[in-house]
Amino acid sequence: MNTTVSVIIPYSSTHTPKNMLLEAKESVKQQSVQTELIVVEDTDQRGPAWARNVGLERADTRYVAFLDADDLWEPDKLERQLKRMHETGAGLCVEGQQMTTGDFIQKLFVGQIGSLTPSILLDTHQTDVQFEESLQRREDHLFMLEAAQDAGVCFCEDIVTVRKQESGVSATTDSSLRFEADLHFLWLGWQRISEYKLHFSEFVHQLYHRHGRLKHTEGNFREAISYLIIATRIRVRPKTVAALCISVIFLLFKILGLDVSKYK
Repeated sequence: MNTTVSVIIPYSSTHTPKNMLLEAKESVKQQSVQTELIVVEDTDQRGPAWARNVGLERADTRYVAFLDADDLWEPDKLERQLKRMHETGAGLCVEGQQMTTGDFIQKLFVGQIGSLTPSILLDTHQTDVQFEESLQRREDHLFMLEAAQDAGVCFCEDIVTVRKQESGVSATTDSSLRFEADLHFLWLGWQRISEYKLHFSEFVHQLYHRHGRLKHTEGNFREAISYLIIATRIRVRPKTVAALCISVIFLLFKILGLDVSKYK
């Protein structure tokens, strides 16, 4: 296959050790197709969305892929994805099991699909989507949602090794900031994704349920109860009702002066 793929790696030495970047670059060099490597150093901490957009501007190939500096690719990652895209006609390919574009949009919206950014391969002839730099998190999810809506999505399994570390960008966001960022994501999704309205109530329910559980694990039982009550009002789900009851019990224990730390 003679196709050249531009590979964009955003890099900040604040979040990722240099040796991990070198290993990521080596996994690009080991690809079975020709690549053009674009490393965008974020020395001013403007964020991965900014760095990826700079990379998109620099890229001059039809196909563009993204790799985080702390992750690795399988040697045939790009070759398998290109083949799958040619077979399906999709303009976006990510890691995962086969599903419809509609199912992908729904699962990604409600948080049933995790980090896929280092698996993205994009056909820029089918979509000109960019990363939303105003989002503090989930900018990659919005990017994939818009790309999938524009050009469809296909999948390949077992193509990326994700290496999490304590100093990574995603590991530094506290729960309050995460909730604010998720609300921003909610608003932008409502504006840009046509299928969004079909899943709106489910996403809002999951948002409040998830942050209620986070507040519970932090020991903020009153806040947890507030989030979980809102989630229950949106949709009555056994897991949310159970979580609400547990937070109420823990709050009562705390008021009574009982140690509940070992049960959280």
